[in-house]
Amino acid sequence: MPPSSVVFPLVIVAGGAGQHADVVLEAALLSGAPVAGVMDLTGRARSFGDVPMLGGADRLRDGAFIRAHALVPAAGDHEFRLQVLEAATRAGGVLGRVVHPAAIISPNASIGAGSVVLAGAIVATHATVGELCIINHAAGVDHDAILGPGVNLCPGARLAGAVQCREAAFIGMGAVVIQGRVVGRRAVVGAGAVVITDVPDGATVVGNPARPVARR
Repeated sequence: MPPSSVVFPLVIVAGGAGQHADVVLEAALLSGAPVAGVMDLTGRARSFGDVPMLGGADRLRDGAFIRAHALVPAAGDHEFRLQVLEAATRAGGVLGRVVHPAAIISPNASIGAGSVVLAGAIVATHATVGELCIINHAAGVDHDAILGPGVNLCPGARLAGAVQCREAAFIGMGAVVIQGRVVGRRAVVGAGAVVITDVPDGATVVGNPARPVARR
């Protein structure tokens, strides 16, 4: 989905356990972006302080509402983020992006629609972050790295130069991927792992150096 040149008020779409929405909402407010409110798909009527609650899953079927706002999916679950993308696309709407003011983004980097970059994160020159990605607190994306749609970098994860992470790859807390390596589609890199060889699609790797393990 191409980004819109029109600045729409953001709607933070809470899903999953819901707590990630608090983090995304705070980042959006601190960035100075216009925030219309929170759409709660958790079904638990969470409170978000003084920020208006704008309904639940029914809003994803309200085309006029979607077209008047930019939706920001706020959950770690990639399937949930895809659900929000599909709703926005179906209604002719757009996704917003949130970048915390304490993140460092190169002017030569690109951040895709629906993505979130949180405090302390660094996205270096000529890096590409695709749609629906999460660059969590203090994560690093070095020069010329390419992140496909839905990649999730947990807090403190580090990608060296020219790393490629394909669709919905998950990089655990504090994990490191050395330069030029490829992490495959829907692969999982465990917390603290050090990746020195390519990770195949769908594989889970852990340890230093990272080695594959069987998924349960």
